[in-house]
Amino acid sequence: MDDILQLLNIRMSYKERLMQINNFINQGNLNYIELNLTVISTTLNYVQNSYTIGPGGMENSKRGAKDGIVLFGYERKNNRNRDNKESNGEITSTDNNLYSKTKLNSDTFNEEYNKNILINDFVFPIEEKEDNLNIYDIPNFAIYYNVEDGNYYIKDFNTGVGALMKIKKYVIEENTLINIGSNYLVVYIERHKIIIKIFNNSILESRNTGDKNTMKCELKEFEIQPGKDNFIYIGRSQNCDVIIEDMMLSKVQCNIEYNSREKRFYLNDGDGKKESTNGTWVFILNPTKITNNFMFKAEHTLFVANLINNRNSFNKKIKK
Repeated sequence: MDDILQLLNIRMSYKERLMQINNFINQGNLNYIELNLTVISTTLNYVQNSYTIGPGGMENSKRGAKDGIVLFGYERKNNRNRDNKESNGEITSTDNNLYSKTKLNSDTFNEEYNKNILINDFVFPIEEKEDNLNIYDIPNFAIYYNVEDGNYYIKDFNTGVGALMKIKKYVIEENTLINIGSNYLVVYIERHKIIIKIFNNSILESRNTGDKNTMKCELKEFEIQPGKDNFIYIGRSQNCDVIIEDMMLSKVQCNIEYNSREKRFYLNDGDGKKESTNGTWVFILNPTKITNNFMFKAEHTLFVANLINNRNSFNKKIKK
């Protein structure tokens, strides 16, 4: 769990984290926020569609650790009755290098599986066709509570299909991964050039060259003119800079903006006036603050998170 904390940018040991959360939820007269997580669309069969997350973690969590962290992932069908060793809410581990600092290593995890068992708090239902896939037991992403600022954050671990959030305006970082319709775009920034790598099975057309290619992957490069605002429009319209023939996309699905005053690149949903129909989604690479009506999707499921101001309610539930 110490490496999980490193991935979440929580700069303390797991023992210190448990002590911090325990002290927080046992203080009197607290006024804090709970998180209500609702499944609003899915192809999977969930036992329930609404979940409550508090400063100590998720109510009725399978992992049961009051550490303020909610781990999301699958679980092996043949492992549901396996005995698990716990100590003060922490899953024991004999290998501190079980996880890398950048992502959880699934190969290493499976090799060490008999010695190290990590159970997820939120367990995705398993479809029969997925039962033989190498996706189980390793957390895919996490939601956690930050005691210092009283907010909840979410971060993907890069071990599954990924957790993606719906955006309106987003600061583009290096290697930003975008999902629109059935397409995935990776954006690279090289000084005065922006490169868009597109993964799909559709016909794409560049307005600059006019050529068409049917490919699973295609690169588009655009020169950015310093000192002035630049916009690259992406969508179905023939007026877009990058045209993607996908009926799930709007005519102008999104645009990449270079703000000359701020010297920053932004990803904007829609054309600047009207939002897209099905939304623009970004892979949650870094810890991201959850706000009201925060929408994200992962593992065939669409979630919406809402913040609820509850006074002392979680403290009472913990003591029951």
